[in-house]
Amino acid sequence: MKLTKPYGSWKSDLTADVLAHKGKRFGHMTLDNGSLYWLEVRASEKGRGVLMRSSSDNLCEEVLPSEISVRTKVHEYGGGDFLVADGKVYFSNAEDNRVYLFSDGKLAAITRKNEAYEERYADFFLDSQQKYLLAVRESHKESGVVNELVNIVIESGEIQVLHSGFDFYSFPRLSPQGHRLCWTCWNQPDMPWDSAELWLADFHPEAGTIDASHRVTGGGTDSVFQPSWSSEGILHYICDKSGWLNIYNHSDGVLNALTPIDRDFGVPQWIFGLGTYVITSDNSLYALSFEAGQQQLCHIEPDSGHIEPVALPFKHFEGQLLGDDKSLYFCAAGPAMEVAMYRYDIQQKKYFALTEISPFPLPADDISIAEAISFESFNNRQCHAFYYPPASSRFQGPEETCPPLIVMSHGGPTSFSDNSLSPAIQFWTNRGFAVVDVNYGGSTGYGKKYREFLTGNWGVVDVEDCVAAANHLVEKKLADKNGLLIRGGSAGGYTTLCALTFFDVFTAGMSRYGVSDLESLASDSHKFEARYLDKLVGPYPQEKARYQERSPIHQTDKLSCPILLLQGADDKVVPPNQAELMVEALEKKKIPYSYILFEGEGHGFRQAETIIQAFNAELDFYRKILGIQSEEKISEVEIHNFVSS
Repeated sequence: MKLTKPYGSWKSDLTADVLAHKGKRFGHMTLDNGSLYWLEVRASEKGRGVLMRSSSDNLCEEVLPSEISVRTKVHEYGGGDFLVADGKVYFSNAEDNRVYLFSDGKLAAITRKNEAYEERYADFFLDSQQKYLLAVRESHKESGVVNELVNIVIESGEIQVLHSGFDFYSFPRLSPQGHRLCWTCWNQPDMPWDSAELWLADFHPEAGTIDASHRVTGGGTDSVFQPSWSSEGILHYICDKSGWLNIYNHSDGVLNALTPIDRDFGVPQWIFGLGTYVITSDNSLYALSFEAGQQQLCHIEPDSGHIEPVALPFKHFEGQLLGDDKSLYFCAAGPAMEVAMYRYDIQQKKYFALTEISPFPLPADDISIAEAISFESFNNRQCHAFYYPPASSRFQGPEETCPPLIVMSHGGPTSFSDNSLSPAIQFWTNRGFAVVDVNYGGSTGYGKKYREFLTGNWGVVDVEDCVAAANHLVEKKLADKNGLLIRGGSAGGYTTLCALTFFDVFTAGMSRYGVSDLESLASDSHKFEARYLDKLVGPYPQEKARYQERSPIHQTDKLSCPILLLQGADDKVVPPNQAELMVEALEKKKIPYSYILFEGEGHGFRQAETIIQAFNAELDFYRKILGIQSEEKISEVEIHNFVSS
């Protein structure tokens, strides 16, 4: 029989310590001769990027020496950190940003250290002779950051610039015959999902040079994603010209739509190396698509255009699909399944786990399963979210009471929330909190029109949709109107700060490396996002007044809500001064707050100690602000200007 305890006070076996040491993030993947390689970012090893391999006998093993951490910082977010061919590993080393080769147990640096300025490399592609390593290079010079498409001569380490002049490059991919090179590129103020061009050039293997480079498609209001070659040398890509991220091919100068339906097949290119479709030798495709905010794997016959869903329990894929004629490989999760690496046998139509799936810390009766909900937001907009009710096999809330609700706003903001089994969400629901994870206007997976709701409206549409989600659940008697909380990181942190400043709906909130001053972000951000706000808010300084109107730091007179601020000391995307400005304002107004600065952390917490402290601090902060008493013993956080009742 369940014990009756106030919502939010329940004890749970899913502690912050278990969450931090159990969890690991999967990164870039590549396939080599039937073996899958992938990157694991381990919080228990201070965020080390560990390269793993799984062979046909499903044996998982580390590949590189234990002192090596694989990571690239191109665009700050990285991705496309390594490549493997015939067992040889080419990778970006986190310590010095140089490119290394690991072969036959020996480690050798390919690129030389530039003493004048820092150079970073990502998104590697190897020619068939294994003579050249194509890559995106990002050079951090005193005059500014320069991105170029380069060719690294493996034997000598010589660097040849293949193409320059655009602000950004990605997806350098050689045709199977090795004589044609494609890539995508774009300029500020566009992000790659706003506008990106597809280019082609003739490649000369003898010299490693290109000529006759020209634009194929994209640009303007069209964005191109993941150019790929079929075995016959036909160029494929994803483009949003129809209003949806559909798959096309380019043959004999003709552009053919392979998936002319109202469904997104691509994802926003926040990191390098993403890929959401695979071309088999018979020219059919396997692809990932969104439907009602959830992803699914499907098979596409190019001649008929028939799209057949593949029956799998997964509803979220981590942005990469690899494969050959026999198998598909992906990192996936489901509503009751944690994220793991899988192989799908095309003939047997069966999937196999390639990584160990340890028992979830909670029994099945303690797991909250997400419910996809839609509701009306401001100005009659239809909005989408995933709702998680409190769940416990040991406790229940008192009758005639509703649980406190945590509203979650994802980062990006051009990203999306999914409904996969997340220990970070179950941490809350198993303690008696309800959670709603909002795919506010601007999120990916609902078409270009939905994504563009945020154009010029960041700090408005996203905030309104989070407020609407909270009000909707209060009306449904699924949330306590006096216990509404909001949390988010990065862009989600900005949404959180705006919601607490411009609306009198929430009781408290947590911002994790969130933006408080849009002007500061516009003038003090890294190159990749330096002009992002031109799209989200407006050109600066022309729209200076709008920047100030939407910056919580300039509207502190409207702020009266307790806030927990968590910040990485080494964050280059949202520097610590953003949080510190809020601290000054909160202290001046004597509003309850807590501020924790984590040394050695950047934009996204990677170390186990940080994750443990952050989750415990947030839990203790909410309970103290809401006056929830609990028998659960966790480390306490100091709340300035707060006197408990």
